[in-house]
Amino acid sequence: MDKFIVAIVAFLTTLTTTPVAIFFAKSKGWVDLPNERKVHKVPMPRVGGLGIFAGIVVGVVSTGFLKDQMWPFLLLIPFTLISMMGFVDDVKGLSFKIKFAIQILASILAVLLIGANVPYITNPFSHSRIAFGIFGPVIAVIWMVGITNAINLSDGLDGLAAGISAIAALALAFTSARVDITTALIAVSVFASAVAFLRYNFHPAKTFMGDTGSQLLGFALAVISIKGSSLSASTLSLAVPILVLGIPILDTTYAFIRRMVKGGNPFLPDKMHIHHQLLSIGFSHVGAVVFIYAISFALAMIAMAFRGQHELTFFAFYAVIAIALFAFLKVMRDKNKKRGE
Repeated sequence: MDKFIVAIVAFLTTLTTTPVAIFFAKSKGWVDLPNERKVHKVPMPRVGGLGIFAGIVVGVVSTGFLKDQMWPFLLLIPFTLISMMGFVDDVKGLSFKIKFAIQILASILAVLLIGANVPYITNPFSHSRIAFGIFGPVIAVIWMVGITNAINLSDGLDGLAAGISAIAALALAFTSARVDITTALIAVSVFASAVAFLRYNFHPAKTFMGDTGSQLLGFALAVISIKGSSLSASTLSLAVPILVLGIPILDTTYAFIRRMVKGGNPFLPDKMHIHHQLLSIGFSHVGAVVFIYAISFALAMIAMAFRGQHELTFFAFYAVIAIALFAFLKVMRDKNKKRGE
């Protein structure tokens, strides 16, 4: 019943506040202009993520009252910080260094205020634990910053980041429920808010979430995966969040390696993400998004099937899917090149 209540209030809040965000974005000129790197062709309101923020906040507050716990309310402090940073970036623009610093600060606050720590993980080669000791909080901060940016980088097509986040949040709600129902309810609020936002963001989009929404979704998913899912439970492991967030992690890692191999700045954006490549080989906008949804859903199903089995089995599934995906993209690109010759 609690999950239903949280889902409904978060869903309805995002559904009703996003149009208000769209109105203000248009009236203030807060729009995302087209350029050669972007897919959209017309100016688009880009602070729609305020609706996601509102939905998650209401969901978290509801969770705190329903479970009579204080830490969900404390979680709103880093959530608000990360989303407001995204809002300022959407409206005025911020340098990567400033955004990175605020992401680190928000992550440190999550560690200090709600105990989002990584004390140990399960050794994938055995059933023993690898304890991190004093380095646990550092690893937690690195994880939160990394996932925040991974979701942000996935926000390249209408509905893509919201859909991936919804799938990941739902899977984390299931896996977290085995350990901590409060964390599971927060995951439900993220899921419901992301799904409601798709009403305005699926192709053809009426608004973009901007960094206001993408930074918050990534940060929230990272915190949830630490606080109540695999990294904090003795029976689970690193495999679960890596699988649940498989596509954003894979795409971000690939982007950084690709840019460094070419001698470029790994933090500068380009048009070579997985979704861009799918468009280049002939996928429609919706087709590319649904294709990535399908892979994300498959990885989420694998993660939810986790019941303490050997971690290497699940990493093997991930590796097979990753190799198959990139092989498919390469074959299709080669075919397109031959046709163009």
